Amino acid sequence: MAPHTQPDIPVETLLQERKAGIPQGSVIVLISLLPMMAIVALMPVVPAIVQNFQDIPNIMTLAPLVLSAPGLCVALFSPFAGYLTDRLGRRNLLLIFSLLYGVGGILPFFQTAFPMLMAGRLILGIGEAFILTIANTLYGDYFSVEGRTRWLMIQGIVGSVAGTGVLALSGTLATFGWNYPFLSYSIAFIVTIGTLLFIFEPQKLAPPVRTAASPAPAGWPVFTIVRLCLITLVAAILYFVYTLHFSLALDAIGITNRQQIGNISAIASIAVPVGALLFKWSSRYTIRIQLSLVAALLGTGLVGIGLNTTTVGLTAFAWIQQLGAGMAIPTLIAWALNCLPAEFRGRGMGFWTSAFFFGQFVSPFVVGAVRGWTGGILPAFLALGAVCLVLAVVNFVLNTGAQAGDHGR
Repeated sequence: MAPHTQPDIPVETLLQERKAGIPQGSVIVLISLLPMMAIVALMPVVPAIVQNFQDIPNIMTLAPLVLSAPGLCVALFSPFAGYLTDRLGRRNLLLIFSLLYGVGGILPFFQTAFPMLMAGRLILGIGEAFILTIANTLYGDYFSVEGRTRWLMIQGIVGSVAGTGVLALSGTLATFGWNYPFLSYSIAFIVTIGTLLFIFEPQKLAPPVRTAASPAPAGWPVFTIVRLCLITLVAAILYFVYTLHFSLALDAIGITNRQQIGNISAIASIAVPVGALLFKWSSRYTIRIQLSLVAALLGTGLVGIGLNTTTVGLTAFAWIQQLGAGMAIPTLIAWALNCLPAEFRGRGMGFWTSAFFFGQFVSPFVVGAVRGWTGGILPAFLALGAVCLVLAVVNFVLNTGAQAGDHGR
C-alpha cells in the first residue's frame, strides 16, 4: 500500500474552518487604536506635566520624551516580539502584553513621581511592541487578501474617528488633574478580555511530505525583509513630517490661535478615513501603483503647504496630505503581509513595525536638518514634498518587476 501523503491544503480553506470573522477582526482593530493612544492621549497634558515637574532639570526636553518613549521601545523590541510570535504563538503573548500595556499605561496615575512616570511609559512601549506586531500578524493568519484589505480599511476609518474621541476624553480627564488622562489606557484591559474570549491560536500548516523531486524549502527571505524595511522607513519619515510639524507651519504664517489650529487640523483630518476608502479601492491594482499614489498625495500636500501663505490654501493642501496619510499605513501593512511567507510572518511584521516606528523617531531629526539647510519650516515642507514626488515617479518607473505579494489580489 502506498504511503499516505498529506495533500497541500489552501490557506483559505483552513481559515474558513477556523471561522475568523467579525469578533476577531474587531479585537484586532481595537488593538490598532492602542499605538495611536500612546501619543494622542497625552498631547493635551504636556504643559501640565512641565508645570508639575518644573523642579526637575531639563523638564522641557523630558516632557515631550514622555510622549515619544513608547515609540522608541516599539522600534527596539518589535523584531524580538516577532521572533517570539513565530516561536511561541500569538494568543498567549497577546494576553500577556496587552495586560502589560494597560499596567504600564495607568501606572503614572497611582505613582506620580517622575521616574515612575517614565517607567510606566517604557513598560507601555514594550507591551505596544508585542501587541502591534501580533495584531498585524493575525491579519495575515486569519484573513484572505480581500479580508485583510477590508479590515485594514475599517481600521483606518475607526482609528481616525477614535483619535478625535481620545483627544476629547483626555482633555476632559485632564480637568481633574495632570495624571488623570493616564486612566484612558485602561482600554487595554478590554483588549485582554477580547483576546481571552475571541482570539484563537491560528492553525499551523503541516509541512508537506518531501520527495526527491520536491524543491528545497525557502529560507529566511532576506531581500524581501530588507526591501520592506527600507521602503517603510522612508515612508514613515515622510509620513510624520506633517503630523509632528504642521502646527509649526501654521505658526510660520502667523496662525497661533490654538482654536484656529485645532479647527484647521480637524478639517484636514476628515481626509484620513477617505484615504482608507481610497486604499480599499486601489487594492485592485499593483503595489507599484498604490505606493506611487501614496507618495504623490503626500508630496502634493507637503509642497502645497510649503508654498502657501493663506489659511484656505494650507487647509486644502493639508487635506490632500491627510488623504495620502489615510491610505499609507494600510497600504504598507497589506503589502508586507502579502509579501511575507506564512512561516516568517511574525518575524517579518516585527521588523516592519520596527522600521515604521524608527522612522517616527528619526523624522524630527530629518526635518530639523532640512529646515537648517533650507532656512525655515515652510521651505522644509516644500523640499520634503518634492522628495515624495520624485519617489513617486521613481517607484512607478523602476518598480516594474512582478514580485511575490506585489499584487493587491
